[in-house]
Amino acid sequence: MENTLQIVPRSVGLIMDGNGRWAKQHDLSRTDGHTKGIYHMISLVAHMFSRGVKNVICYGLSTENLERPKEEIEHIYQLMIDVFDLFVTTFSEIQASVKYIGKLNALPEFVRNSMLRSEDALRKFASSGKTIYIGVAYGSRHEIIDAINAAIQRGESVTEESFLASLSMPLEPELIIRTGGEQRLSNFLLYQASYSELYFSPKLFPAFTEEDLDEALAWYQSRQRRFGLIS
Repeated sequence: MENTLQIVPRSVGLIMDGNGRWAKQHDLSRTDGHTKGIYHMISLVAHMFSRGVKNVICYGLSTENLERPKEEIEHIYQLMIDVFDLFVTTFSEIQASVKYIGKLNALPEFVRNSMLRSEDALRKFASSGKTIYIGVAYGSRHEIIDAINAAIQRGESVTEESFLASLSMPLEPELIIRTGGEQRLSNFLLYQASYSELYFSPKLFPAFTEEDLDEALAWYQSRQRRFGLIS
């Protein structure tokens, strides 16, 4: 499909909800759903870059998700290792860099090492203007509290601009897409999303196609972004 969008959000947040429910619908295990989801994420993010989006912020694993059954979490960790080559190859081809955000120290060392290796492998594309940010062990409340405590320890007052810059995710997405039918942010980019357009799809994430993504981008194009002012 030819890209006919005239107004493209520079930064898009993506809440990838519904992997487990999709697996259940297809008589598969939850781990199968997560496997499908991570491969699908790589494909959809590449498609967003092809549409002109510059930054994609994916909600990969929340701090709350870490409380899920050990087997499920360990499978997600292993997936991050298993897709390493595909991840690096895909984003090398489109010259995009990657950054991970969240309480990374809460992750096993072998997971952190894999994440650092992918960051290093794609660092040469940092100047291209295209970056995928992946929240792992990420929670916006923790992010905000950590930034406040850091400012207190420095003895500094903050402005809106300096506070945003101090967060692990200093971008404000113009559009946030959530799949899976739920209509909430679930502790994702609470400060940064003040004026984000929120697009909710009933489709479970593995069933959310490139055409669905194009519809979300077209919907964004139709929005009037007034930021509290009169148009």
